[in-house]
Amino acid sequence: MKKRLFYVALIGILVALAMGAATTAEQPAEKKVYKWKFQSHWPAGSASFKPLKDYFEQKLSKMTNGQLLITLHPAGALVPADDIFGACRKGTIEGGTAAPIYWMSIVPITAVAANCPMTFPDAKAGLYFHFKLGFEQMLKDAHLKHDILYYTEKIYPTAMIGKKPINKLDDFKGYKVRSSGAIAEMLKELGASTSLIPGSELYLALQTGVIDGAHWGAAGGALTMKLCEVAKYYVQPDLAMSGTDVIIINKDAFEALPKNIQTILDKALKERVYQRTMEYVNDERVALNKMIKDYKVKVTALNPADRKKLKAIAMKQWEKVAAKDADSAKAIAMLKAYLKKIKYID
Repeated sequence: MKKRLFYVALIGILVALAMGAATTAEQPAEKKVYKWKFQSHWPAGSASFKPLKDYFEQKLSKMTNGQLLITLHPAGALVPADDIFGACRKGTIEGGTAAPIYWMSIVPITAVAANCPMTFPDAKAGLYFHFKLGFEQMLKDAHLKHDILYYTEKIYPTAMIGKKPINKLDDFKGYKVRSSGAIAEMLKELGASTSLIPGSELYLALQTGVIDGAHWGAAGGALTMKLCEVAKYYVQPDLAMSGTDVIIINKDAFEALPKNIQTILDKALKERVYQRTMEYVNDERVALNKMIKDYKVKVTALNPADRKKLKAIAMKQWEKVAAKDADSAKAIAMLKAYLKKIKYID
């Protein structure tokens, strides 16, 4: 009898252990959470900073079920803006936003995206060139050689706001402009004098007459920085329409993610550029209308003949970029062929 009770008890214990093991096996293992630090070249008050921060920290976190948590830090919080590429490449940070003009000497083809004035008539044309004609893939391939994943963040305009109107090309003569890169070179050829002034000093520089005009993005930038309080003329056409804002990611950090998270992140950033570009275009329209209505800003525009001359001057900067290397020459040739096809240039 005792032996029988012993076996019954033993069987009960074994069943209980088996059931416990089964229950444990049914519980999914806790998924690893990947926490990334991103550094932006935008200050926290920039019109572009908050939308991307919200996207990373809220929407993308939700899309990955909380497995990928990206914290976007404002300019200067972790590394200097001109060191974002280097810090990302080393893995000091997992990624960031930046203007590729900072590393044109390392990856020359970025100058086609970031340092060629007056390349597209509108943002949609820029998107088509990047994503339908293969230019974005050329940029990606060039950056992979440096262990960096590259994503254009948006295509957007650059336009000047000034204290004096620009109605003809001759009006640029003697005009003091806060500018940089190839746009500055183009303006110099028109007779303007250019200087690179930090964003934090722009308002005072305009107010006191140190400069007559500046470009900080376009209408949205001028409104956010309150430049329209002291400069009342918004100059057209846009000086550039380009993919100057980009997202870069350390290749090793990306490849350390589970495959499904890699797919989600890659797809999300490729899709977001369209949404963000169109959103930005609409925001520009709203910003310009607000400046006109609330700040009495006037839009001044060059006539068609002067616009054609301006494009010809801008294209001299394109040739300088094309001379950098074979990839840049190929991209500029693609650009010209496309712009001729849509009748933007002759």
